[in-house]
Amino acid sequence: MRDKTELLEIIKKLLKTETDLDFLLELPESDLETLVVCIRERVD
Repeated sequence: MRDKTELLEIIKKLLKTETDLDFLLELPESDLETLVVCIRERVD
């Protein structure tokens, strides 16, 4: 299991952005995991 900061870094890499997305850290960890999965599905 990854922590929130690791998940945020994955999201940034998937989106290829350096934009400040720290506001996402307010989400529960499970929501961040869901977001990573959704982005991965879309990018693939």
